[in-house]
Amino acid sequence: MNKNNKKTILIVGGSGGIGSEIIKTIRSKKVKILSPSDREMNLLNDASVKKAMKKILLKHGAIDVVVFSVSLPLKNKSILNMRWRDFEDHIDLQCKGLFSIMQNLKNQIMANHKTKFIIILTEYCIGKPPNGLADYITAKYSLMGLSKCMAAELAKYNSTVNMVSPGMVYTGLISFLPPKLIEITAGKNPLKRLATPKDVANVVKFLSSDEADYLNGVNVTVNGGGVML
Repeated sequence: MNKNNKKTILIVGGSGGIGSEIIKTIRSKKVKILSPSDREMNLLNDASVKKAMKKILLKHGAIDVVVFSVSLPLKNKSILNMRWRDFEDHIDLQCKGLFSIMQNLKNQIMANHKTKFIIILTEYCIGKPPNGLADYITAKYSLMGLSKCMAAELAKYNSTVNMVSPGMVYTGLISFLPPKLIEITAGKNPLKRLATPKDVANVVKFLSSDEADYLNGVNVTVNGGGVML
């Protein structure tokens, strides 16, 4: 924690539907929230990430929690009509973005500063994926692999990495879907509704707390039982 005994939480992707709700949910007098804009920290540019992280660390000291919740807009496209560039765009943002953040926290991690990473995935990493999202889902699987590797290797430095996998969530990310499909998906859920950003944010709030210190490498599904492990 910083000198004011506040927990410093970095929200990467705070402008999105889930990210903005996370900020609202975890905000308190005991928490300092940092959420750089895409202009301040371009995850696709190593120099931009390095500059932004250096500025943050100089001003605020060590970061206690990193919440990583980013995605490109989704496009419903057959895998036969995709280009490899479609996959690269998603993988670069998701995996390279998280890797760059981690690398810029290397010094504090190796100094055994308790650092928590909370990674937002998707329930599509579990079971049969839907059609038309191969680029997005492939990137999320890659991100899950990176997150698990981080959980295994960073634990010796007193750092943990956990994941949250929501089902379909009412955000702008699903605006490309036909309303009827959204209605059908909600109807098939055991709880008869889609997840809300608040459902996801509540889980992130717990994972960022001291009560979750012994959780590491966990993937929490937030889907109303739509997919059961």
